[in-house]
Amino acid sequence: MELFQKGLDSNVATYQYKELKIKAGDNLQVNVFTQASNNQEQTAVINMGGVGKSSGLYSVNNLGQIEFPKIGLVTAEGMTVRELKALLQSKWSPFVKDLLVNVQLQNITVNFLGEFNSPGAKIFTTEKITLIDAIAAAGGLNDDGKRNDILVIREEQGQRKIYKVDLRDAAFYNSPVYQLQQNDLVYAGIGDSKFRQRGFQEFTQKTAPILTFVSFFNFALGIAILITTLSK
Repeated sequence: MELFQKGLDSNVATYQYKELKIKAGDNLQVNVFTQASNNQEQTAVINMGGVGKSSGLYSVNNLGQIEFPKIGLVTAEGMTVRELKALLQSKWSPFVKDLLVNVQLQNITVNFLGEFNSPGAKIFTTEKITLIDAIAAAGGLNDDGKRNDILVIREEQGQRKIYKVDLRDAAFYNSPVYQLQQNDLVYAGIGDSKFRQRGFQEFTQKTAPILTFVSFFNFALGIAILITTLSK
């Protein structure tokens, strides 16, 4: 069975990826460089900041802020990586001559539940994560997966929004969740026919001991009636 309608390939080729917004809880790798020999000590101070004070890995706190050496707290939530890079460049420039700043989002996590071959949390190292790429990383949908009812749950401005996607329709390319974001949750339900089949199997498994007991009881009752009849 074809997963997508014709026309999706051409759409993907021209898709314009969006820059992800930094969120509370994100990890960012921040490193600075300079060619000025007399500024190497200053760059080392910045590069040794962050988690563990040795890696240049910084976490966004629950207020959306990051504390950096030399410049203190910076509100990063809601900014793109490019915007934060420009801000840090301007704030650190007075301390380091000929400064270059590199900023990268680290460990972008997407969670998968339901009828995937490999559900669970998947970590990506790029901001350009499409729903198709992510499903492939989760091993694809299993045979029971409902391809016309994929749910993507996303937190936006403190509110959870649920998006429904039909993978059989190329129009999902225009969905806001075609490009996934950090901490998105993707859920694949079970198909209706498979649900009924699985439900019947579970029902028979659960009721088998009861039916066995009832059958034994009826058999014993029949024997008792037969003995009573013959003894008369």
